[in-house]
Formats: sequence, structure tokens, C-alpha cells
Amino acid sequence: MKKLPLLLLLVLAPLMAQAQDIFDKYENDDKVTFVAMQPKMFQMLAKMSVDTEDAEAREFFELVNSIQSFKVITTEDAAITKDVDAWVGTRLKDDAFEELMRIRDGGSNVKFYVKEGKDADHVRELLMFVTGLKEANVDINGKKMETVLLSLTGDINLRSVSKLTDKMDLPGGDQLGKASQKKKE
Repeated sequence: MKKLPLLLLLVLAPLMAQAQDIFDKYENDDKVTFVAMQPKMFQMLAKMSVDTEDAEAREFFELVNSIQSFKVITTEDAAITKDVDAWVGTRLKDDAFEELMRIRDGGSNVKFYVKEGKDADHVRELLMFVTGLKEANVDINGKKMETVLLSLTGDINLRSVSKLTDKMDLPGGDQLGKASQKKKE
């Protein structure tokens, strides 16, 4: 009888490790570039003075104020990419994500997933998963990136995100705007 709790712990340990958040798992890994901004950072940004006459600035600060968490991991390591891909697959099934859109350009794949929000324009979480970047020759600090995983959580207005990414000339901004229109239909 005394061995039963130990045996149970040994059986459950791999399951608990698998359930670990992928961002937490790779936060301190040298093969991964990790960025995380927490609510306090967004609260600080939201408190900055805004010119109320500038509609773009107001929209940007409203977007910033709606974000609770921003996390990104990037890597060029194939084993980590495989692990991230498996985690994304499991997360999508377990957490009721909806695919928003997919983009394939050469060997690169970009996928956007969302969790429903309060209405058709808002989501609770936006997950962007990019693979195949080595062929696109994306270089960050001398590393050839293969994979990017981004998670935004909060009360996120997809229209504001698409406008912001479009203004910043970031890839996917105009596609994200089109996808948010499709989501409403």
C-alpha cells in the first residue's frame, strides 16, 4: 500500500509535464528567444498621456489597454519546433480555438487561431504559429528563425490589431483584417 502513492506519482508525472505551458517550458532555454509582457507593462503603457485629437494614438492605446498578456517564442531548433507544433495541436483541441486563417508562402506557413470573445470583433486569445521561416531567410540576432509562436490574451479587438499591423507594415496585417471580416460573416 505504501508504494501506491509513489507509483501513482510516477505514472502522472509525464502527464503533468506535458500539460506545462510551452512558453514556461522554453522561457530559459538558450535555443529559444523568449519575450513576455505582463499586465503591469500594458497598464503602464495605457497610462501614458495620449493626444485625444489623434485618432490613431487613441486606437493604439485602447488596443494596448485591452491586452493582458503578450508572449512570443522563436527558435531555429528542429526538436523544439516539433514540440511547439505538438503543443499547438493539443491546445487547439483542448481549448476550443477556431482557425482564423492560414497563409502559405513558399515553405513558410502562418496560422492564426482565436478564442471567442464578447462579440464578433473581439477575441479572448489570438495565437499565431509560424513555421518554415528558414527558407524565408528571417534572421534575428544572427539566428535563422524556423518557428515563431505568439500569444495575445485579453479583450482583443481584431480590427484594431489589423490596423496596427498594417500601419506598422507588419506581415499579415491586411490578411488579419480580411480574416476578421470573414469571422463576422
